[in-house]
Amino acid sequence: MKETLEKLWNELFAEECALISSKEEGALVKKAAEMHKTVDALLTMEQREAVEEYIEAVYEMQDFSVKKAFFKGCEFAVSFFFDTDFFGKE
Repeated sequence: MKETLEKLWNELFAEECALISSKEEGALVKKAAEMHKTVDALLTMEQREAVEEYIEAVYEMQDFSVKKAFFKGCEFAVSFFFDTDFFGKE
């Protein structure tokens, strides 16, 4: 099952989830870009590099957490369907 979820995540959902599909998401992206530009102007080159490394680490952590939540949600949905009367088995 994990292999199927990996394929589903890598080939469909990761791309779909990356799309900006609402005004709220667009506003958050714009705000983050503006803040990045402001912070970048205030820092030395060494500080910028440290902040960029920090941002990358946060992105990696976030990606891991979102993917884990997706897998757990799929596993829950499958177990829910099989453990309930959803298919009329009970």
